[in-house]
Amino acid sequence: MGRRKPKNKDSINGSSQDKKATTVTTPLTTVEKMTSCDFQRDDRAHIEMMAQSAKDMVRIRSFKSAILHNKHLFRGRIVLNLNCGIGIFALFAAKAGAAKVFAVDNSNVIHYAKQIVENNNYHNIIQVIKGKITETELPVDEVDIIVCDWMGYALLYQSTCGDVLHARDKWLKKSSGLIFPDKARLFVAALEDEKHKNENIEWWNDVYGFKMNCLREVAVKEPRYQSVKIQQVLSKQFPLQMLDLNKATSVDLRIRSKYMLIMQRSGRMDGIVLFFHVYFSKSHTPVAFSTDPWSPLTNWLQTVCYFDQPIPVNVDSVYYGGIEFYSPGPSYDLEDMVINLEMLKGEPGQIELEAEMNWRMRSSRVPRSILAKTVAHSNDEPNKFQRQKREKRHANRFQKSKQIEN
Repeated sequence: MGRRKPKNKDSINGSSQDKKATTVTTPLTTVEKMTSCDFQRDDRAHIEMMAQSAKDMVRIRSFKSAILHNKHLFRGRIVLNLNCGIGIFALFAAKAGAAKVFAVDNSNVIHYAKQIVENNNYHNIIQVIKGKITETELPVDEVDIIVCDWMGYALLYQSTCGDVLHARDKWLKKSSGLIFPDKARLFVAALEDEKHKNENIEWWNDVYGFKMNCLREVAVKEPRYQSVKIQQVLSKQFPLQMLDLNKATSVDLRIRSKYMLIMQRSGRMDGIVLFFHVYFSKSHTPVAFSTDPWSPLTNWLQTVCYFDQPIPVNVDSVYYGGIEFYSPGPSYDLEDMVINLEMLKGEPGQIELEAEMNWRMRSSRVPRSILAKTVAHSNDEPNKFQRQKREKRHANRFQKSKQIEN
């Protein structure tokens, strides 16, 4: 049987005379051109980081409640959403009735924010702008509300509260302007955590039979970000400084505070744990959330600072001293911070120095494996009744702290 010939030669090889094969290419966007090196500098534009941020249920639901439960504050107003990410808070503001929303971010995540805004038909209300807020010019002279997720690890590290202060001074209405959220308070407590200290710090003393004590000295001076269990907390939590962005200046971004830790049980103090509470104090319906060990996990986790040597403690014993957070450089850089701590024990005249430590906060990012666990725990968010009960409890804490300050 003979070989079957194709009916139309041009259908396979094409015609050399009639037409040439053409391809249509769509120019790549900036974010589509990003390489692995680019994502190291701008990891917020990576889909994994966007997912982790969006799945932080505690954070997202708190902002949602603060905005949508206060539609009377947003209706007809001009809103500035700083460091907007994928634009979820800008969308909440538009849904609440804002007349105009400026969503600003210097990350290439802004490419996706534009598409999301258009896909949800808010492009006439939300204007997405790429750039640093310190170098951006808005097409308006004033805004009514600033919405920003400005908190960092241990409240200040890698935070963007400096951007909020700049935007507040440049655009926010002096008499009636609002910041969401506007206040946060840092807390400290004593921690017992021999297991993680051995795994991450003491481990360097003997690595496959070799002494690597020099790396142990590096490890103990760098804070870690992890989920602290309630059973690991030795003392009552002690409130440090309240940061009020309604009136704060750059000077307030350097924290110096005294503290007192009362032990609730006996054990060994391996270090301290830092966390913070966040308040939307201008909300008509009180809204607050916390990053403490007693609350559902957030992307901020808790910040743990280990001592060089553990301190044995007894129930009801009291430890006190001073703690300081500051940037070592000439300019106040919240990407590089130092924590100094002095811990004392004893009555006046018999004071003993128990610990004197300084830690350097300069790690690039929280390990993604840690954040993945956070997302899993965040998805186990309690039911609506439990969530409202917790939010009310945090709001009541804020009201009590205001009464104490007054």
